Amino acid sequence: MNTKLDVKQWGIASLAVFVILTIFTFILIRLGVEPWAIPAPQGENVAVPDAMTGRIVTYLSRLITAALFTFIFTKTIVEKPGMGHGIRYGLGIGLLIFVPNYIYGLVYWNLSTAAQTIFMVVGVIEFVVCGAMIAQLYKPGKPAAA
Repeated sequence: MNTKLDVKQWGIASLAVFVILTIFTFILIRLGVEPWAIPAPQGENVAVPDAMTGRIVTYLSRLITAALFTFIFTKTIVEKPGMGHGIRYGLGIGLLIFVPNYIYGLVYWNLSTAAQTIFMVVGVIEFVVCGAMIAQLYKPGKPAAA
């Protein structure tokens, strides 16, 4: 079903996804991953941004993720969209992002396997919640002219 993008609904849903991503990231870092983190080595070849730059990049990447996640959802709307569609969409995107990151992280990140597993599970749940929320906020508009 090809529908015209409702920019206002898209913006509201994107902002809501941004808030959920920020909350889940805070929970994940404070309660899940931080206790198992192994500090990265500090040397000449390690690029560690200052706190402000790190925050700016983090929030910018979340805004981009939220906008793209919501935009792709608007292009996958089925005839009768609903909570089930949002959950399936969130699960699919969550698995697409976090399973490869889990495998990659086992080799390259300085985190324990337990922390990696928590990161993956919470990340997938995060996107399922985002998908369900978008399904409630974004209602398809009028069909686009062909």
